[in-house]
Amino acid sequence: MANVPIGFVVEGHGEFHCYPSLFCKAVNASGINVPRVNAQGCGSIVKRLPEHLSDLCIAHQPLKIIVTVDLQDVLDQGLSESCADLVSKLNILANDWLEQAANDSRITTLPTSIVAVVQILKFETWLISDTQGLKNSGLVNEAVDNVEQPEQVANPSTWIKDNLNISGSVKSPRVAKCVTSALAPDRMRQFCPSFDKFYRECVEGYQLWLDTEGT
Repeated sequence: MANVPIGFVVEGHGEFHCYPSLFCKAVNASGINVPRVNAQGCGSIVKRLPEHLSDLCIAHQPLKIIVTVDLQDVLDQGLSESCADLVSKLNILANDWLEQAANDSRITTLPTSIVAVVQILKFETWLISDTQGLKNSGLVNEAVDNVEQPEQVANPSTWIKDNLNISGSVKSPRVAKCVTSALAPDRMRQFCPSFDKFYRECVEGYQLWLDTEGT
């Protein structure tokens, strides 16, 4: 039986710190263990995904795994040609790993699915998709225009640096906690299709876990 509903393989520190809160908000639950493997770079995900999947499953046995990576980083580093190409590569790696992991004695429970979710253009895009939530919390000044098409913002990291009323980066646990506490997933998914995909995969995985575990 699966120990936890969801496990994540993530690109960097920002996702690592923010995902537990975003997941719990999406499924309207609290106190859930949300294991993550920080690959520390998109190249590590594309080139070493099987290793990260094994580490996650050996330690935590998640029912479902979501792999996220920044599209912009992958394109900039020439690791893939497009979003569709990236998803295809990750799916092939995941399916090959599932076949091999079935014979790995260290892994007692295989995930029912491994899903690739591409962050368009970057993870920070998701964080600026609820400008109103950031304003309501006082993290962004009311005079700042709402971002209605976050996936069209070329450099969301710069937007955060220029407009956030606290110092530091979302790679910091303190800043990540402040930002995610201000965000409303229902608003984020209205403006950001790639976050909507993430949201739906989280909810689906959590519901499957509830049905499977009978909790």
